[in-house]
Amino acid sequence: MNAYEVVLQGVEKSFETFHFGPFDLNIEPGVCTAFVGPNGSGKTTLFEMLLNICRPDQGKITLFGSEYEQHDVDIKRRIGYVPDRSFIEESSSRIEELADFHNHWFPAWSKDKWNELSERFELNPKAKANSLSKGMKRRLAFCLAIAQQPDLLILDEPSSGFDPYIWRIMLDVIREFMNSGEKNVLIATHTIEEVRRLADYVAFLYGGKLLDYKEKDAMLDEWKALWIESMDPDRLKLPGVVECEQGALTRFVTRNAALTEEALQAAGIPVIKRQSLELDEILHHMIAEKKHKEQAAKSRKGAENT
Repeated sequence: MNAYEVVLQGVEKSFETFHFGPFDLNIEPGVCTAFVGPNGSGKTTLFEMLLNICRPDQGKITLFGSEYEQHDVDIKRRIGYVPDRSFIEESSSRIEELADFHNHWFPAWSKDKWNELSERFELNPKAKANSLSKGMKRRLAFCLAIAQQPDLLILDEPSSGFDPYIWRIMLDVIREFMNSGEKNVLIATHTIEEVRRLADYVAFLYGGKLLDYKEKDAMLDEWKALWIESMDPDRLKLPGVVECEQGALTRFVTRNAALTEEALQAAGIPVIKRQSLELDEILHHMIAEKKHKEQAAKSRKGAENT
């Protein structure tokens, strides 16, 4: 196991109305992984378990080759975290005081990096955190996390409240952070353009379950919309197809474009147009497919009990 891998094995966590897992994931070093899913899918629960804010009921989490039971403080000092909401945002302390606090607790803290980021993100060191706008509070939380010089950066909706100018600076800073080739970034976001620009891998979550985890470019190559001359789609029975729309042309959505096109070629049917799907559309189809399977399983179980 590489010391920079993020490893989850059989992780589960139960709440009164929500169950997370079982969850297995191995994230290699030096990549940005985007966690995409609707609200309530388990993204924040996952991040809080990675930070040992809440502990899994089952399974094991390994960070930097260690587990929290023996190395809690050492692990946390190597993680930069920007939560959806932070105590920092409501603090009455001045920005410079918060920087001094982080300097004390994080051994790798870089004053030079902090000064650089403060200037780039236009932070006034004398301003009190709780007097800042939402966007300025997010800038502060982001800059504090980066200046810690962490080995793992966890970002929960980091750009919420950012204007387009600051958003582009944030993207640049994250890319610079990853230049060493070993550090990992985990980001939960509803901003698909962030996923497109930053992510190497995408993890789709729904209902506390991992629907898929794959290299982003490979996923976009596999999921495609294909158009052919209009004909009866039921007659074709094409592999990989998850949706079909008929009009002047017949449009198929497939989760395996190569396999679907191979079947069309064998049937002598040319593909008129191809288009990669947007990531949010891929997630929509994955969720619909999961719900269909669950409903089918429930129906079978009901039939068996009658």
